[in-house]
Amino acid sequence: MNKQLALVSKHTYFNRVKKQSFWWMVCSPFLLIFAAAAIGFAFASLNQDKTPEVAVVGNASIRQELRHDQKLNLKVSTITDASQAKRALQKEQVDAVLTLTADKGTLTAQPKAAKIDTDALKAFLGKAYLRDKASSFGLNQAQVQQLTQSFHLTTKVDNQGKQQDGDQVAAVRTITTSAVAVIVLLIVSTYASILGNEIANEKSERIMETLLAASSAKVQYFGKIIGVLALLLTQVALYAIGLLLLIALGSKISTIQDLLNNISTLSPAFLSYTACFTVVATALFLVLAAICASLVNDNAQISTALSPITILAMIPYVLGLASSDGNGANLLMKIMAYVPFMAQTAMPSLLANDAANWWQALLSLALSTLALVLLAWYGQKLYAQNVLSYSDDPILKQLLRSLKPKRSRQ
Repeated sequence: MNKQLALVSKHTYFNRVKKQSFWWMVCSPFLLIFAAAAIGFAFASLNQDKTPEVAVVGNASIRQELRHDQKLNLKVSTITDASQAKRALQKEQVDAVLTLTADKGTLTAQPKAAKIDTDALKAFLGKAYLRDKASSFGLNQAQVQQLTQSFHLTTKVDNQGKQQDGDQVAAVRTITTSAVAVIVLLIVSTYASILGNEIANEKSERIMETLLAASSAKVQYFGKIIGVLALLLTQVALYAIGLLLLIALGSKISTIQDLLNNISTLSPAFLSYTACFTVVATALFLVLAAICASLVNDNAQISTALSPITILAMIPYVLGLASSDGNGANLLMKIMAYVPFMAQTAMPSLLANDAANWWQALLSLALSTLALVLLAWYGQKLYAQNVLSYSDDPILKQLLRSLKPKRSRQ
């Protein structure tokens, strides 16, 4: 039996790994990232922001400060007269006119003006106004500088003694919750479809009888699931190698370095746990896919047979996206974290937001693993019962009939 199981697993694995569709699936995330980076670079190169030119009317000292301030990214025009500035604005010779009085200012821009950072300009003028007022009260330069100095608040997260930037951690947590929901949905739906089509093809071509004559339904059932899981592990291994290459080669590229800095806020233990949970969850859905696919007569019915699995996989996806900014406070998310078929999205999200301890995470993984063992054991009986059945009844009716206990004949 072990040799037959290995043979079926290898056949399923190599039959898929040799196809271009598998490699397109593996490479598509990298191609999307590369395409997005290329488009972003092209836009950045072609859309060079023009430095806005501003005519400053009134308060010559502020005009000089604006001319020498590099942070505002403004070009100060030589025009200082109000009427000349108005004519230049109408002719679009300047982007805006800044009119300053003793206690207020007005910024008038033309419709085609380059973008001006009004918040930064307002902060600059506010400091200048406060400094002038302080000087009029007889304060010296050092006192004025202390008075106009801004208060800076920096948030940090103490993660087991390691100080991390609070804003960065919050952003990564939100992205992680959404990313886990999306990635798990894609993986589960993709590999469930692969297994379902594998079984449907064999039933459609009426070669299942030949296969079962050479081996048992149990061997075919577990062999196909193991073969498809090997495909998933291959994909995960390739992504791990890609991440290592990214770390080794991306240190000199600022965009990649920023990405790696964000990933570094997630511990290797969390990434490994999420990967393990994804494999277990995929195996759960593969068992369901094998059970449902055993009920079809041909390929035309496979989408109908797998639709309940797709709906089931959508529930944790929607839940994960809905709670992505909830910081783990969602009660429904905490309940779903212990429910098989749901926990693969919920528990990693809670763990990323420090809303669950590691013992809770391991308990959730153990429950899903136990559910996998029980479902796989029961599923192989349903598979053996239905794989040689060619019924015209609806898929749901066949499934419900197979779940009913068989009555012993008197």
